[in-house]
Amino acid sequence: MTSMARIKTYLDCVSPYSYYAFTFLNKHREALKSHDVSVEFVPIFLRGVNVATGNQPPGTLPAKAAYLAIDIENAKRYFGLSALKKPSVFPVLTVKPQRGLIYIKNNFPEETYIEAFRLLWVSLWEQNKDISQEAQLAETWSGLFKEEELKRIIEATGKEEYKDALMENTNEAVQNGAFGVPWSVVRNAKGEETRFFGSDRFHFMWEFLGIGDGVGFVPSPKSVL
Repeated sequence: MTSMARIKTYLDCVSPYSYYAFTFLNKHREALKSHDVSVEFVPIFLRGVNVATGNQPPGTLPAKAAYLAIDIENAKRYFGLSALKKPSVFPVLTVKPQRGLIYIKNNFPEETYIEAFRLLWVSLWEQNKDISQEAQLAETWSGLFKEEELKRIIEATGKEEYKDALMENTNEAVQNGAFGVPWSVVRNAKGEETRFFGSDRFHFMWEFLGIGDGVGFVPSPKSVL
């Protein structure tokens, strides 16, 4: 039986802040489960969100771009992602990787799907691979899938079914108020719902879920709940 309390987080591997949120929530999935809170990661296309909402990437504003350099260094330390660096090809078009994730989510166990998602960030943000290219995408997932499975995944990234599915996920995120990623729709045990943007509001999230006081309790990715 699925727990009533849930964190549903919309992510795109083009976003380092999505990487932070994914890393943190994935690390604490078991602890959250012990509080009867499930976690779901949903692939979306960030550029589609930006177009739908009129939002612009933070790097397009010089003052924000300057701050990003500071913020990313702080986040790398906090989330334990010291190898993260800006890819030489950026922003990379992530429609194929994100469509591939939807196919994987529909056809493989949850743990395989979560690892496939993680590997996209590793390839793009740590190994500087252009995952928009099918060969680089296949290399990213080559250790996780058999050759025939991998062939079907790559083929799926060009099929209308998965193009439509990614568009539907993206539209769903926008309808849920998203203007960027990571975007989380959170439901507590009372059935109440709210939204959280970014990777630095987990203390608010815990308070809403009833597993932290929201003021004195600021969870560390190196601790357990």
